[in-house]
Amino acid sequence: MYHGKIQSFNAADGLGTIQLDDGRLIRFSLTACGYMRPEVGKAVRVVSLTEGYAGRSKATLVEPEPAKDASG
Repeated sequence: MYHGKIQSFNAADGLGTIQLDDGRLIRFSLTACGYMRPEVGKAVRVVSLTEGYAGRSKATLVEPEPAKDASG
């Protein structure tokens, strides 16, 4: 599992990019988000990756990062 933030999302195309915490940039499509509404800056976890166009990684399952418990 990988963690990162949505860097871009084009609602008209249903495509976007995620900047992973390790610095890599991966693509995703709206179908990878399931029920989640993609928003730029939203913290996410990438559960599944596959090889996409031109051998670049593509997320196939993206979930929102769970909210951190404020009580510590």
